[in-house]
Amino acid sequence: MVNFRFHLVSLTAVFLALAAGIAIGAGVVDRATVDRIERQLAQVEANRRQTNAENDRLSSDLSRWGRFAEEAGTQMEVGRLQDVPVFLVAMRGVDRKVTEGFTGILRSAGAAVGGTLWFTSKWRLAEDDHIRQLAGLLDVAPTTSPDELRAGALSRLGTAWGAGDGGAFVVALSDAAFVEFEPPAAPVAPLSELPAAGSVFVVVSSDGAEVPSAQLAHPLVGELVSAGVAVVAVQPQRPPLSTGQKRPPPPEFVSVLRADSDLAPRLSTVDNVDDYRGRVAAVLAIAQAAEGRTGHYGFRADAQRLLPQPRS
Repeated sequence: MVNFRFHLVSLTAVFLALAAGIAIGAGVVDRATVDRIERQLAQVEANRRQTNAENDRLSSDLSRWGRFAEEAGTQMEVGRLQDVPVFLVAMRGVDRKVTEGFTGILRSAGAAVGGTLWFTSKWRLAEDDHIRQLAGLLDVAPTTSPDELRAGALSRLGTAWGAGDGGAFVVALSDAAFVEFEPPAAPVAPLSELPAAGSVFVVVSSDGAEVPSAQLAHPLVGELVSAGVAVVAVQPQRPPLSTGQKRPPPPEFVSVLRADSDLAPRLSTVDNVDDYRGRVAAVLAIAQAAEGRTGHYGFRADAQRLLPQPRS
């Protein structure tokens, strides 16, 4: 027979089970709440780090502007390159705004800009027709490897320019669309007569070059330096790495040149020619190169200064 004690025990068990359920449920809710708060705190911390990084960047940029003004002094004068012959060699794929801005400041400095010679994507030699064309210009077998063809053509070009007579070969390259000539607003001379004697060669490349710098711009610079001509190699700044980018980008154009113990003392480089400060540095580097001096300038850690040092 069911008595009162049995009912009491049953009710007590029910209430104990209910209390236990409430306690367990409260624990689950609390854990979910804690997880949400932790996620929010993590996001706040990430935002804080991003803000600090941006503040550091702005602070560094402000510091650079201060150093720029200190090192510039009275160097930045119109006519700094008065009548200095300059010949631009650029890789297709480089942002045209970079070359246009740079050409503009060269004109303001009084340089005799012969024009810009663009090296096209045909230098990839990815198609049999392109291989046969370049082999024909060099008068070698069409079975010659692309790397050997490029090396042979650049060697011939550097030797010809070093001797002051690159006209015929450059015109042949132009006719075959391996290069495209962009004359200045007021043409100095036809392509067959360029570059002018004593020209400072400015070689422009970037990550966006249609033919990687390692295949084209780097060996071209090497040939020009070996031929004894004055060379200033320039590039725009590389944008910051995107979040989550796993594969590191290739070494930067000018950094490879700066790391070459044989080439580095014999040419000048500027790593921020898309920036006004970099364009001014490049103008001064060209003036320096015309006097037989070299140096490495810009924002990168491997640069020597922001600007060339005035002659004492």
